Amino acid sequence: MKPGQIRGLFVVVFGLLIFVTRLVPPLAMGVSIEKSADTYRFQAGTAPWGLAMSGLIIFLYIVLMYAEPSEPGQPLEGVLRRFVAGWLDFFLALFGITPILGILPVVVEWRRTGVFQWTLERDIPARGDGLISALLVIVMAIALLFYFAFPILRRKPSPGSCILGYQVVPEGENRLSMARALQRILLGFVALCAWFVTPFVARDRKKGKLWPDKVLDTQAIRFR
Repeated sequence: MKPGQIRGLFVVVFGLLIFVTRLVPPLAMGVSIEKSADTYRFQAGTAPWGLAMSGLIIFLYIVLMYAEPSEPGQPLEGVLRRFVAGWLDFFLALFGITPILGILPVVVEWRRTGVFQWTLERDIPARGDGLISALLVIVMAIALLFYFAFPILRRKPSPGSCILGYQVVPEGENRLSMARALQRILLGFVALCAWFVTPFVARDRKKGKLWPDKVLDTQAIRFR
């Protein structure tokens, strides 16, 4: 399969995610801690439907990364599609990662209390809360960096850019090292957050380049 053929599957998954999240009540996935001078709140958990969606997203991600190379098209001149793809990727990455991360606090709480529940919320601190939270934040950060960097290393579109029909690649036949791919991701995140100025800074329409692309010799191209 080529990315163009996988594109429709990601559209279906994204639509299914929107439908399910509107259908089910809000649930805490992953872990969060709120602490102040007189309050404490620990929330964590996962859900069977979340794990199912996570498995589906990860499966399609792997299929996309090892898909047949697509035929390169013309440079992508517009920026709106790139901004939308960035937020699509962030949404898909969160739902691909957080349900799995939520398994750890659920299991730890189960072993501590002897009672299994998919989600938990309490206002009393327990041993290991801070350690679990810090560990999952680190794992989440590493997983997000990998999610965005691996497509560039493989010269494949990310799931979000696959949905919108383009990919970011090194210019020519060059390949980025892991270090430069991570730099590209971090600069891309800055460009996404500064969306109101990014289109006006060192932009090259004809080559499909925003300022992060110029710094690291990448470009956005359509694929067929």
